[in-house]
Amino acid sequence: MFNCPWGGGSGDHFLHFLLLFGVGRKLKLSPNSSQFQPKLQRKGIKMSIKYQELTGEDREKLDSLYGVPNCLIKVNPGGVLLPPKYKELGERIHNMEVHEDDVWLVSYPRTGSTWAQEMVWCICNNLDFETARSAVGQQRNPLLELTALLGNDKGSWKEAIGNSVEQVENTKSPRFIKTHLPRSLLPKQLFTVKPKIIYVTRNAKDMCVSYFHYTNLLHDYHGSFDEFCDLFLAGKAPIGPYWDHVLAFWEMRDEPNVLFLKYEEMKKDHKAVIRKTANFLEKPLTEEQVVELEEHLSFKKMRENPAINLDPFLQARNGPGFRQEGDKTFIRKGQVGDWRNYMSEELSNRFDKWTKENLEGTGLEFQAV
Repeated sequence: MFNCPWGGGSGDHFLHFLLLFGVGRKLKLSPNSSQFQPKLQRKGIKMSIKYQELTGEDREKLDSLYGVPNCLIKVNPGGVLLPPKYKELGERIHNMEVHEDDVWLVSYPRTGSTWAQEMVWCICNNLDFETARSAVGQQRNPLLELTALLGNDKGSWKEAIGNSVEQVENTKSPRFIKTHLPRSLLPKQLFTVKPKIIYVTRNAKDMCVSYFHYTNLLHDYHGSFDEFCDLFLAGKAPIGPYWDHVLAFWEMRDEPNVLFLKYEEMKKDHKAVIRKTANFLEKPLTEEQVVELEEHLSFKKMRENPAINLDPFLQARNGPGFRQEGDKTFIRKGQVGDWRNYMSEELSNRFDKWTKENLEGTGLEFQAV
């Protein structure tokens, strides 16, 4: 963000954006400071958090593709690639207090989490569409690790946004919390207090295409699509190995406090997913309310909603004349099967082989698209 993949540059226009929508009142900044082992991660064995600088070809490649030195570090357990700023938040997140009435929305980036978080918030807030159109997502559904993604930026906008972990800690119950962190780095109490957790996933091909465009738009990725796919398949894209992230929550799918959703199911029968989610949240809706919510969550409405589409944020970053166009949009296409417009047959086969190897014996399947 702001001239570097996970932070950099300045943006006083962003302060206007924050004040305009009332995002996360000004907070005091007081972050606490503090090998890739997917099997341990998925079994939920508790391990201390360790940070490791990247070296050699991995570091050179990532620094080249993002245009910033030392842009990412490896965080274990999980082999998760995150900005160095995460070192100031990792232990605080891992040890934070979880409330029984929290609602957690967990996902790998670009799997439909923005769509799902809007659905969840509206269901739990009596379909308050007025607030949903005027209060940005970071106010209603704060991204827990956002401060780490902002890097070492300075300026009034950074002071205004404050500390995202502190924002979550200071939010009144019930809290609606969003995160892209894997299970191994989430608060330990999440698995003892057991609040409601909604996990969203998506077929890897479409997700990777969307993630590529997202990193171009917001994180100044300079490489090609094929280079990004190479990183992703090797577990070296930001946030780390995809299937370890997904399978850690797939293994929890039968727990009563966990709802596992697929993007493709939301596209195929959105009303059914709305009903299913509302019942899970113990907030059943009438059929009329389901129709109203489906309309609010339509691709057209989502793309036009400035509280969701990041227009104010992107104008703060790029200047007031910036317009989202084509693939340079946060709410981009909302399609299933868009990967066909980007992947060669060889690359598609690599994804298929990789998916089969990782999902074999797990029971997790994705509809062919």
